[in-house]
Amino acid sequence: MKEKISIIVPIYNELENIARLLDSVRAAMDPTGEDSEINFVNDGSTDGGEALLDAMPDADQRIRVIHFRRNFGQTAAM
Repeated sequence: MKEKISIIVPIYNELENIARLLDSVRAAMDPTGEDSEINFVNDGSTDGGEALLDAMPDADQRIRVIHFRRNFGQTAAM
């Protein structure tokens, strides 16, 4: 059985950076041919990024999104 690489990305009010970050992760992972998943953990953002995050798994099945109802901090998100 082949292992899957899981990338965990804590997000807090990073609306303007999410798409760029995703592009960078894809650019790094796609050429490797490794099976991977990208887990975005929304740590209670208030910048409206929820809609963008929620739409991302529809475009790429490797993406998972978890929303915290409030900010718990980076350690909890990891």
